Amino acid sequence: MQIINDQNHTLPFLATADHFLPLGKRQLRGSSMVFSNTIREALHAGGFWLVMQDSDGQVAVSGGDIVTYAHITNIDWLSGTQIQVDVDLKAWGCIEDQVQFNPPRLCAKIIPLWTTNQKLPENDILFVRLKQWLAEYGYQSPLMVDTSADFRDPCWLCWRWLELLPLPLKIKQRLLKRTNPKLCLRYLKIIIHQSDLYTQVLR
Repeated sequence: MQIINDQNHTLPFLATADHFLPLGKRQLRGSSMVFSNTIREALHAGGFWLVMQDSDGQVAVSGGDIVTYAHITNIDWLSGTQIQVDVDLKAWGCIEDQVQFNPPRLCAKIIPLWTTNQKLPENDILFVRLKQWLAEYGYQSPLMVDTSADFRDPCWLCWRWLELLPLPLKIKQRLLKRTNPKLCLRYLKIIIHQSDLYTQVLR
């Protein structure tokens, strides 16, 4: 059973430093008891929430924070030293209620994904730099970016860059809580431009 509607859903959750966002297919790996129990519960519950965790251990579990809904498509319990879980990320939610940590469960409401009719030109800096990054590093990326995806879709591009860039958790959440990708696009372009200028100075 896959859950995608605008109701509140209390589901198991996993906190991860990999900030996976909608419209992607990902693989999660783990070997802890918490991980395996959460995956077992998620199978019965119809999915689970992915919660953002910062490198310093801070977790985005306050009311109003954005989480990603993960639907399990395949589980490999035995092939490797870790359990491998393939998930489809088609939706996100907004935390509605207090988080329960033992066992880990949270209540969030599925909210509409960003949408726009705008298409970015192929010379847009976000489009160009992501293509370059994939050509250089994509083979070792945990993001498994679908090369058939629409790279000119501003929403899709914002989500992929927010997955890739090590931005502070608070900034990512602030950008995601907007009703459209406009602010995120502006912010990301500033970051990429600054990075390009810094690289030129070093050369």
